[in-house]
Amino acid sequence: MTTVDRTATRRKKRVEKYFNKTPDIRDLRVAQAMLGGAGGAALLGLIMLAASPFLAVLLFGGAAYLGVKGGLGKHEYDKAYEKAEPKPTDREMDDLLATDLLKIEQKAMESLGLTPDDLETAGHNWDPVNALSRSKASAMPPAKRPIVVYGPSPDSGYTVGRDGIWRFQRYEVMVICPTHHHLALYRSELNLLTGGLFLEQTQEYQYAHVVSVSTVTVPAPDDYKLRRTDMDDKDKEREQERENRARAREDEDAVRFADVVLRQFTVGVSSGGNTSVTVGISDKKNPENQAHLQDSGIQQTINSIRRVLRDKNGGTSFVGV
Repeated sequence: MTTVDRTATRRKKRVEKYFNKTPDIRDLRVAQAMLGGAGGAALLGLIMLAASPFLAVLLFGGAAYLGVKGGLGKHEYDKAYEKAEPKPTDREMDDLLATDLLKIEQKAMESLGLTPDDLETAGHNWDPVNALSRSKASAMPPAKRPIVVYGPSPDSGYTVGRDGIWRFQRYEVMVICPTHHHLALYRSELNLLTGGLFLEQTQEYQYAHVVSVSTVTVPAPDDYKLRRTDMDDKDKEREQERENRARAREDEDAVRFADVVLRQFTVGVSSGGNTSVTVGISDKKNPENQAHLQDSGIQQTINSIRRVLRDKNGGTSFVGV
């Protein structure tokens, strides 16, 4: 195993704890009670061995049963606890994402063959890295850096932090590089567990071919369902029962995210193609029910790209929000 592989494995074990459910302390107490009962039954069996061998055998049998059940229960609890604790803090997770975004920003510039002097991002003052973690802020001013938009990969697992923010195991990332002559895009997906990138792609367009920069709301696929990772089967069954009861009494307020819609930031070109990143998740029937995500700064981003396109000859003919 290489050093890179070992680092990714250590990171994966650490980050997975954030998304795994911490076992219920009551399960441990039940297991401990069984083990205590097993010890008590065995001791009583020894005391009764001479006076009532038959009763002693029954007590030994009960002790064995409780010991096995309690031992297995404690083993399962310890195993689940080790996978879930100690968890990284919400701030540590944001620091990690900020570090990854900086690396992706640099990777995009390399993949597109660009330098900071090639960029025309003057006036853009939104820095997602700085918003996530000031300790990871780039030394390069925003005017010399590309524009980064990121959001959740909706089909990946998520959990909700202590701060109420939804954090996902995978993120979609778009790096937008307005240059003197054209608009260059880099898009990839980030595996937050390992820091690995996949589905990388680059596009480069003449400004005259960029016809829209917008946010659009689209329905999620029919079989799509939000997948919270820190809920076990029992939790999911209880949640499903609650939603079924709510549907039966037509209580829409109690059924959250029954029909998921995705808000996507999209750059469209005259050929009909587009490049998108998900920046919001909400409930179609109850639009006020929205996933609480990290601030994407999407409006500042659209405004910045609008300024660039309007300054260019043959700039965009339509910019929607």
